[in-house]
This record gives sequence, C-alpha cells and structure tokens, in this order.
Amino acid sequence: MEPHALSTYTAKLIEQHGIPQVLDVDNSIEVFKPMLTGAESPASYYIRPPTGMTADALIGWFEDIPGFREFKLTLVPIFGLDTFHQPLISTDDFAKKYFHDNQLRIVRVTGKSNHAIEAMHAFVEALKRPFDASLFPHHEDFSVSGYRAAESGRATELKLLYKPADHNNLMRVERLVIVHLYECNLGREIGVSRHATRSQAPELILISTSETPTGVVFLEALANSLPHATHEEVVEVTETAQRSSGHAVAETSSLLARFAPVKPPSITLPPDELKKRALASLAEVMKVGRFADGAEVSILQRGSVIEVEFPRTLSSLWLATSFKEKVHIKEVAKACVGVRTDPQLREGWSVVYNFDSKTGKLHIRAVDAGSEPPTDWKAVSR
Repeated sequence: MEPHALSTYTAKLIEQHGIPQVLDVDNSIEVFKPMLTGAESPASYYIRPPTGMTADALIGWFEDIPGFREFKLTLVPIFGLDTFHQPLISTDDFAKKYFHDNQLRIVRVTGKSNHAIEAMHAFVEALKRPFDASLFPHHEDFSVSGYRAAESGRATELKLLYKPADHNNLMRVERLVIVHLYECNLGREIGVSRHATRSQAPELILISTSETPTGVVFLEALANSLPHATHEEVVEVTETAQRSSGHAVAETSSLLARFAPVKPPSITLPPDELKKRALASLAEVMKVGRFADGAEVSILQRGSVIEVEFPRTLSSLWLATSFKEKVHIKEVAKACVGVRTDPQLREGWSVVYNFDSKTGKLHIRAVDAGSEPPTDWKAVSR
C-alpha cells in the first residue's frame, strides 16, 4: 500500500520549515479531563505552525497537496484556542506551553469523517520524533530499574529510578517528560506515571499504550541509553527518598526555566491601552467562537465599542430580535475568560453592555475594574 500523501509532504514541511506543534484535542480531553465550558468539541486538532511560518501559509501548504479535497479537512486560522477549549490551558501542560497566547494565530482543524481521521493520523504519524538523549528531560538523573519488552500481547514497560531521590522533584520531572512526549507526538503511545506512595522507590514508569511500534522503539532506545541500577542502588535511593520525604525541596532555576511556558515580558499597560487591547481580544474570541450563532461582531468608535446586530425574527408577533439576554451575556462572560488567559490582560478591566431593542444592537465596552457601569449599562459578571 502506498503511503498517504500527507506522510511524504509532511517530511518536506519539516525539512523546509521546521516542526509544527499539534494539540490533539480529543486525547487531551480524555487524559486530563478539563471542565470544558461548551458542548462536545467540534474540533479535533489545533496546529501551531513552525517558527517563521504563518497560519495562512500552513493552510496554503495543506491545500497545495495533491488530493487535498479528499482529506475532508476544514482548516481555519484563528487567534488562540476556541473559548470552550480555553480550560485545556490550565490542565494540559503541553497546551499551556505552546497554545497559551491568544494573540498567536494558529490553525483549527475540523473533520470527523473516516477520510479526515485517516489524513490527520498520517500527518501526526509523520511528525513523530525518534528518541534523543540530549532532549529527554533530566536524562542524566535516571537509571533503568526495570524493563519488560512487549511480548504475548503485553505492553512495553520501562521503570526509571530517579537518582536524586526526591519525590517532590520527580513529580515536576514527570510533567516535563509528559510535555516532551507530546512534543514528539507520542502522547497517545506512551503513558507516564510514578508510584502513588512515597514508601516505594522514586521511579518514573513509562508504558506503551498503542499497537503502533513507534512508542515501543522509543522506550527501547531510552532504556539502552541509560545504565542499569543494581538492587543495592534501588534500596539506597528509596531509603534516601523516604528520609527526605518530609522536607520541602526548593525548585532549581534550571527546572523552572525548562518547564515554564514562554511568556511575553511582564509589562503593565496604560489603562486606556489595556481596555482597548482587552476589547480587541474579546471581539476576536467572540468571532471564532461563533457568538450568537455567527452574528456579525464589529469594533466601532476607534476600538472602544463592540457592536453586534441581532436580526428581527418573524416568529414573534412583534418582530422582536433574536437577542436573549441571559444566554448571550453568558457567552460574553465565557469569552472574557478566554481573554484573561493572556497574562497582560488578566486584571484591571471589566465589561459592561447595553442592548437597544429599537435597533436590535448589543454594545459592549471595557471599563476600569471595580468602576460602576454608566447609566443604562449593565455589568458582565466574571
């Protein structure tokens, strides 16, 4: 069987532009179980283009592949994650690291048909990276304390003894390893855990979770790259960890630097600029989230007002508008949550609204946090 067209072209994409980062939404929801703000996800993936490549250019790259229409994929450039997927940022460290910036234009991928599933599987499969000891988090701090190869239908299991003998730091390293596996697009193939009690050895446990061979090969290469711990070494490290388990261990600066997502410089914006930026971001979130079933969202008065016009409906005797205050203002409040994931827009502003039933227009303004709404305006609760 010939390889999928995306397999060949993805290799060329990596060679020419670099590696894109892919957030597998369905898997992230399944593994991290965030409290989502919307209904079941209509999107399967978000793609952050390689450095230096725009979202529009990445979509153009997809569309230029022969047979693109047969993939049955819908690709849309958007700012940040959809509103109802914003909670992924607080639960999934990979999402936090690569998709926290609501000012970054990324690609949303929608497609649930068999052709679409096959196409994205081929794309992600081509993005999988082989094991590299220089990139594996804290590689020098581990030794192999147990290895079981895949046989008789059993998964590959690799136990890594954490030689610094500190359960607190091991928890943090575990999260780094999980992010690294998602960077290698192996999050579906390798599960990561550690012992639940501190009376046991401080071990990181990696288990292949898929029938595809890539994860098995990765774990085998990782095992071969490390020394094997003796029984005496395991006992010694375990006893050391037990003695120190009651003491808090300071996080090292190198660990913080490797784990923390890239953030923009901490700059306090002037009040007027803060409100203008917050309102612009709010309008973008409302647009990509299809506010009010796709009603037109406009920015007026030099960026100080968002306006949404609600059409009249023939189902009403008095031709009332389709505006439903409780429903639609709740949508605005959810969109504000998405805006506040930007560190610079987290505090210092709030939102007020006014609906003119005569014109059928909803107006939204940003005001200083804690200030009273102007006359005839109402506050949007946080």
